[in-house]
Amino acid sequence: MRTARERTGFTLLEVMVVAAVLGLMAAMAVPAWRNVQANNRLRDAAGDVADTLSLARARAIARGDNFVVYFNTGLNGGTDLCGNALVDANGDPAPILMLDDGPPGGANSNCCIDAGETVETLPGATGVQWGVDFAAVPAPGDADPAANFANGSTFTDPAGAVREWVAFRPDGIPVGFNDAAVPGSCTLGTTGTGAGAVYVNNDRRDIAIVMSPLGGIKVHSYERSGAAWTN
Repeated sequence: MRTARERTGFTLLEVMVVAAVLGLMAAMAVPAWRNVQANNRLRDAAGDVADTLSLARARAIARGDNFVVYFNTGLNGGTDLCGNALVDANGDPAPILMLDDGPPGGANSNCCIDAGETVETLPGATGVQWGVDFAAVPAPGDADPAANFANGSTFTDPAGAVREWVAFRPDGIPVGFNDAAVPGSCTLGTTGTGAGAVYVNNDRRDIAIVMSPLGGIKVHSYERSGAAWTN
């Protein structure tokens, strides 16, 4: 007759079955968890873009200075319009750079990074790229006059050329600016020239950060199942 201890034990086969089930569950859970992490990093990166634009606008109003935001999408070779590298304090490439360009008409108010000017940068996010992978049209509210949304930036200068930058006047209005013929200077556009969007993706999802002509920010996610942007 089997003892109570023997009756409550597990056979080797049972242990192997449980181990196999746990292994299968782990194999299924790991990719799902990685997807969650990747999407969280993408949302955080999109939030960084939106927050930087909002912060630049708020500081321009509070300080009475022109503020410039550069997006290092590769369009301008990783530099500002004067050829200064968009890098952080360690000299590493910065995907986003915010510049306090001083009061309008100031000696160094030239849309470029000058000695003594306050610069803030944001680090890159693992697995996040500029542009889109799935969206076939721009996000709602993005006019995208140069049809460049797939590459990451739809901001333009006042002449309509694609750029990876935008400025905020002391009244908080975003405006585009030209790469002036005179080195070390720039020409700010009028109200309405600063609207545009930035697009980011993680090979699984596309997100757009759209800014209105008056500086309002809205974030949209592309839903692949419905082939449409969220509103």
